[in-house]
Amino acid sequence: MKQSVQKLLTTSSQKINKLDAEILLAHVIKKSRDFLFANPEFEISFWKKIKFENLVRQRQKNIPVAYLVGHKEFFGLDFFVNKNVLVPRPDTELMVENALQQINTSTLEHILLIDVGTGSGCIPISIIKTLKHKNIKTIAVDVSSKALNVAKKNAKKHNVEIEFLYGNLLEPILQNSELRTKNNELIITANLPYITEQQFKQEPSIQHEPKLALVADNDGLALYEELLQQIKQITNTYNLKPKTYFETDPSQTEKIKILIKKYLPESNIEVKKDLAGLDRLVIIT
Repeated sequence: MKQSVQKLLTTSSQKINKLDAEILLAHVIKKSRDFLFANPEFEISFWKKIKFENLVRQRQKNIPVAYLVGHKEFFGLDFFVNKNVLVPRPDTELMVENALQQINTSTLEHILLIDVGTGSGCIPISIIKTLKHKNIKTIAVDVSSKALNVAKKNAKKHNVEIEFLYGNLLEPILQNSELRTKNNELIITANLPYITEQQFKQEPSIQHEPKLALVADNDGLALYEELLQQIKQITNTYNLKPKTYFETDPSQTEKIKILIKKYLPESNIEVKKDLAGLDRLVIIT
């Protein structure tokens, strides 16, 4: 038995968020949300209705909409996502915007962009697709081989050239000959796991995303501290002063500043606020 778009959305909106219901129904019938608004009496077939209702039940269990439809928009681009990667967040676009600004105003001949903990690859891919500076080499690292598979798929989809490396933080790069290139500007972006075990347990909406990409020890800053140690090593070994971008939790601002000064005492620190006016992006120069 068929049902209209309007009736299905009315029923499902009592169970899940209305926007989520619209996205899921549009996905099932392979139409846009605009189509749903323009055609409220459009009839949905029985089997598509069954498929939609199944997705609604999964969404009721807090499975992210992006996992259910298999993609997520970020920085105006569409990215393939699955349960092996974190769903890209609008707040992370702040990192892309600031890194782009730095790259596009650089006067150095060569730029090396390293994205640490790349996940879906949304940060480096968004940067490369948007930048004006063409002489850029990009490396993306992740400790999850399954995440790297997703990132490689997205790089191919968006036709960008990235060298993907498997390993912990900067470890695969520390001996890289690219770091020895003269007139090199080094840009490091990192959206690492930064929430605590307690925060993870208290937030049902994120418990279907990979814990490996979310949770860290030492009040959520263990991986950033390890990365700062590696950046110090690069600074000392290659006489490079990277421009570094970290995404953090607003509650971590003062603690991350202390860690930065511990390992990079000569550095300058700038903190940028996200769309909600909360500290989100830490820039180290």
